[in-house]
Amino acid sequence: ADHWTAYWQDVLAENPRLVKGKLNNTGPFRWWINEALRDKLPFDQFVHELITAGGGDYDGGAGGFRIATENDAPAAAKAHILGTAFLGTEMKCARCHDAPYHRSKQKDLFALAAMLDGRPLSVPDSSTVPASFFARLGGREPLVEVTLKPGVPVPPDWPFEEYTGEGAGAGPEAPRERLAWQLTRPQNRRFAQVIVNRIWKRYFGQGFVEPVHDWEGNEPSHPGLLDYLARDFVANGYDLDRLSSLILTSDAYRREARLQPALSESERMFEAPLKRRLSSEQLVDSLFAATGVPVYSEELTFDLPGTNKASTFQNLGRPTRAWQFVSLASDRDRPSLTLPRADSIVSVMTAFGWRPDRSEPITEREANATVLQPGLLANGVFGTWITRLSPFSDLTELAVVAASPGELVDQLYLRLLGREPRPDERALLVGALAEGFEGRLMRPV
Repeated sequence: ADHWTAYWQDVLAENPRLVKGKLNNTGPFRWWINEALRDKLPFDQFVHELITAGGGDYDGGAGGFRIATENDAPAAAKAHILGTAFLGTEMKCARCHDAPYHRSKQKDLFALAAMLDGRPLSVPDSSTVPASFFARLGGREPLVEVTLKPGVPVPPDWPFEEYTGEGAGAGPEAPRERLAWQLTRPQNRRFAQVIVNRIWKRYFGQGFVEPVHDWEGNEPSHPGLLDYLARDFVANGYDLDRLSSLILTSDAYRREARLQPALSESERMFEAPLKRRLSSEQLVDSLFAATGVPVYSEELTFDLPGTNKASTFQNLGRPTRAWQFVSLASDRDRPSLTLPRADSIVSVMTAFGWRPDRSEPITEREANATVLQPGLLANGVFGTWITRLSPFSDLTELAVVAASPGELVDQLYLRLLGREPRPDERALLVGALAEGFEGRLMRPV
């Protein structure tokens, strides 16, 4: 649940800020995501609760999803997230004009947004390409087109009949409830296939359809298998655990992982999963777990007395897992608001691909290796903190009870890397530890 929470934070653009919310910030609905995964909530119910946005905006419930501060069309921003997350439909361009490279029209996005908002919505002047832009083209045919005029109300309407076969008239009366129903009902095969594709990519490194958030013009590499898994997913109550079990116990997944470049749909064979690096959250959590060092971070707030309202200063508590961290940017980056322990962890996570700002939804993070990554671990505050011998570190006990430098090296490798050292690694480190090893204890144990 902790691992998947970080994934859905990215996909759903969960973006709380500690101070003075800015563009496309949300409430901290991270705890709702984590609890839903821990409780093994059926995924159709997960999406239904997200869309209906129950619970407090700042109290960790799904209500935090509906917030999009200082945004001229917050419901449209959320409709864009729902489209990419659960329908594989990219509508970002439709925020200001008809999408030039997609079928989505601006009216489609705002009709979906109106269902989410529960009332007709109109395009604000600030969310459209102005007529003066086209006038400056001098008669040249523009690439973009605006077919929805600002101020014209768009009623709540389900714009994706090709996925469900029925329009907005079907289902519950309340627009938000009807949106959740249209999106997750079994007749919407696209929903189940998109979720299966996301889970498959997470395990294998590539999906049946790429990119997973934008299916338009991209055919699945194995349509029969995708359809089979999607039907099984629906028939078994949208159970993510069962879906994962089917994938993880397959012959293909159990083969040795391999390095392989991204392939087109005609070249993907899924003969084995692709090797992938630890996520930033996995890396940080693994270091804490392997060394036994507690997560001694400050409380994630700039308002310790708790005298301000949550919409101005949020308090996200004292983190115990990496997914609980948040952007530490203040309104003016004042040194007096620095949280040094938390900042040392966030710096490492950011170097390994974590996004402190999640104003836009993404599925894949930047995963390339950089010089900064080993530099921060070897020389940064967090690297020093996590490896320093102290009464709170399990490494201290290893160093105390080891009978020889070789035994200490063996135990450290097993603890931190899950393998024994190679002969050359062992020889190098035993040589470095040998001098003074017998006199390492300040007093007898």
